[in-house]
Amino acid sequence: MKNPATVPFAAHIGPWKLLIITIVSSLLGFQLIGILIGGLVALPFYDGNFINLFEAISDPLNNPEVKIPFMITQGVGSAFGMIFIPWLIYTRVFKLSLNFGQTRATIQPILFTFLIVIFFMVVNSPVGEWNQNIKFPSSFSGLQQALQLMEENMKVLTALLIEFNSVGEFILGLIVIAIIPAIGEELVFRGLVQNHLVRITKNIHVAIWVAAFIFGAIHMQFYGLFPRMLLGALFGYLYYFSGKLSYAMFAHFFNNGVAVVAVYMHQLGKIEYDIESNESLLWYQVLISAVVLILLLFAFERNSKKEKISEQLV
Repeated sequence: MKNPATVPFAAHIGPWKLLIITIVSSLLGFQLIGILIGGLVALPFYDGNFINLFEAISDPLNNPEVKIPFMITQGVGSAFGMIFIPWLIYTRVFKLSLNFGQTRATIQPILFTFLIVIFFMVVNSPVGEWNQNIKFPSSFSGLQQALQLMEENMKVLTALLIEFNSVGEFILGLIVIAIIPAIGEELVFRGLVQNHLVRITKNIHVAIWVAAFIFGAIHMQFYGLFPRMLLGALFGYLYYFSGKLSYAMFAHFFNNGVAVVAVYMHQLGKIEYDIESNESLLWYQVLISAVVLILLLFAFERNSKKEKISEQLV
């Protein structure tokens, strides 16, 4: 299997340099320039001036009326920082190719990807429950309280964002929560960071897991760090097995999109299961799902090898 990590980058530029530039430029592009551009795009949806808008979106929990402008600002900022800035730096500044094996995606591996994500959600649920209940030593009680407060604030903010009052809000939520992160975060963390780490470590598995840890840590939620890290590793292996970043993007979209759709359907009374609940699954459900997940990953890898052979023959 040809390692996709060796494809997109020029060897004369150091991987450490590219790694640092990727992370710093993406974060600054999102937090500074992207948010400002997002604020300008969101301004027509807010009854006030630019300064008032940013004062309100800096504290959306106490300004629920700013929900739509906040989502627009976040979406535009994420797209700018995670998609446009990396593309600009790599293709225009460094004159490098961003080819991540983007030949056509086919139906069968897309279906495998969807099923892998569904069963992975079940397998990952006990990890999330364990992560939520981690207790710090008494000497670090202050740190634990601070992290728990951050987590509670994030839960309240998330609840605000996914309380869809119309089809339009649902579509906007799907774009901001599922589509833009699927493209941007996979481009940065798998397409760029993971590839740079392969060049640094010379080991694809180390690269996948370190990139996954960075992916989890960058969200600044300790009580969601480990399930998010495992999710990042799953995306990394889908990219490695297939040699195509598109399948990692599909998986990311399915993961976030299924959650958004499930929340909306629950709000409409179409389904009874509340995906936001912390109800734990039974151990045998997790075990069966883990077996099915492993079989699906083997099938995905095998199908990817066949795809590569057929593409080379064309």
